[in-house]
Amino acid sequence: MTNIVKFTAKFSRDQKGIVAPMLGLMVIPMLAITGAAIDIGQAITAEKVLQNAVDSAALAVCSASPDESPDDVVKAFLAAGLEGSKLELGDGTSTPSSGKISVQLEQVGFSAEENSVNPIAKATVPTSLLKLSGIPEIDIMARTKVGCGAKDLELSMVMDVTGSMNSYAGGKRKIESLREASNEVISIFERNITAGATRVALVPFSEAVNVGQYASKVRGEIASGTSQNPGSAGYTFKNKKNDYKTYQITECVSERVGGHAAKSTVPSCSGSHCTQPVGLVYTSGGVCKPENKFMPLSGNAAALREAINSYQPNGYTAGHIGAAWGWYALLDSWGGFWPDAAAAATDRDKLIKATIIMTDGEFNTQYLNGVQDRDRSGSSPNGSSNQQFEEICSAMKVDNIEVYTVGFGLSEGSDTAQRLQSCASDSGKFFLTDNGDGLRSVFNAISRQLSAGQAVVSE
Repeated sequence: MTNIVKFTAKFSRDQKGIVAPMLGLMVIPMLAITGAAIDIGQAITAEKVLQNAVDSAALAVCSASPDESPDDVVKAFLAAGLEGSKLELGDGTSTPSSGKISVQLEQVGFSAEENSVNPIAKATVPTSLLKLSGIPEIDIMARTKVGCGAKDLELSMVMDVTGSMNSYAGGKRKIESLREASNEVISIFERNITAGATRVALVPFSEAVNVGQYASKVRGEIASGTSQNPGSAGYTFKNKKNDYKTYQITECVSERVGGHAAKSTVPSCSGSHCTQPVGLVYTSGGVCKPENKFMPLSGNAAALREAINSYQPNGYTAGHIGAAWGWYALLDSWGGFWPDAAAAATDRDKLIKATIIMTDGEFNTQYLNGVQDRDRSGSSPNGSSNQQFEEICSAMKVDNIEVYTVGFGLSEGSDTAQRLQSCASDSGKFFLTDNGDGLRSVFNAISRQLSAGQAVVSE
């Protein structure tokens, strides 16, 4: 007879009244269920902490110097990874510190022949309430295998959040399908993200790219007042009817112009004076599209998911600007603008740099002096968004960035589909799909391609 049945039977035999057996039958099972939820939740949390620490320790072996012992490296990094938690690395003989749970390193698993490391760590988490049911503890384990010749990954996701993404495909709004597919990418790489082997940048785009706090760094400070020259808070120009209009500055950016339009040259700004800046964006109300902001390379899976889940569709399509910022995010030369999220220097032996560009429509928006040329007299000095997109794609590939392109709801053979196919690094990196399930499958396939050379492998 189990402890919980014995407990129930004891209360049922109490003849002093009806309350006792009722409590025996109702309260104890409820306590057991509540206790199970609490104890199991604590064990799951502990196991996640342990797994993250094991992953980081294994990766550390790959970057250690040849004269460092893999055993010592794993132990040191595992101990460091457990700091601040309830877990503590033990040596098999000593008693853990007060309130701590001892972790045993079962194996380091270093193989010089395979140039790999396969650590396994275990711990026993005591229960609080489940022990009343005869379960005094829960065993947890973490293991991983790292091939030390594997590469890190820096990935930018250039995602179309234009107004057309509010339409339906396969019975679901396209923007919802995009959120789900993008989150699946984060899930596939989550262990590598947590361990530091993968970082992801997010570039939602529509009529422009909203760079938020980085705006003044890449296009210069904005003067107060209104002027007929761009660079002030208000900009007065003539529209196509030859009427004067005044628009307001935003935190969005448009294309660069001149000889560096399709180059990766870094802007240099001092106050309002800039050389080689990115373009300004003025709108009638001082609000730009998209509202969702650019996020440079991040190793925080939760923050990436939060940003993705906030995506809302609005505006026209300036695919060339999205592509450009997917490129800039992967360049170490641009890292001074976001030093905590700076890209690493290109090293094809140790690092994969890749971008995924997804769109559902024709590129139809370009700028003249910070105003969409559909709203004013004159036209973009760089040509159409399509033309600029092609030039940026070519430049990205010269910089050894693997380019994946995805057409969502595009007809095979359409101009945009052909343009995406030409932009992709090779034919195997170009995809078309027409519904949400297909988009998830495509993003999954791309992630699997990229993760094939990744370090952390779950067993």
